[in-house]
Amino acid sequence: MLPDLAKIIAADQTGQETMAQAQQEALALKRQAEARVRESQAQLQDDLARVRQAAETEILAAAEARSAEIAAATARQVQDLTDQSKARQAEAVAALVSRVLGT
Repeated sequence: MLPDLAKIIAADQTGQETMAQAQQEALALKRQAEARVRESQAQLQDDLARVRQAAETEILAAAEARSAEIAAATARQVQDLTDQSKARQAEAVAALVSRVLGT
C-alpha cells in the first residue's frame, strides 16, 4: 500500500507542477494577448485620428470654397446695387436739372 501511496503522491505532485506550469503559460499568453490588444487599440486610435483629420481637412476645404463663392456672390450683389444706385442718382439729377431748367 505504501508504494501505491507514494505513486499517488508523486502523481499528485506531478499534476500540481503541470497545473502550475500550465497556469504560468496561460498567464504569459494572456499578457501577450493583452499587449497585442493594446497595440491594436493604439493603431486603431492612430488610424481614426488620421481619418478624422482627413475628413476635417476635406470639410474645411469645402467650407472655404463655399465661403469664397458666397463672398463673390455678395460682392457682385453689392456692385449691382451700387451701380443701380448710381444710375438712379444720375436719373434723379437729370430730372432735377430738367425741372429747374424747365425743359
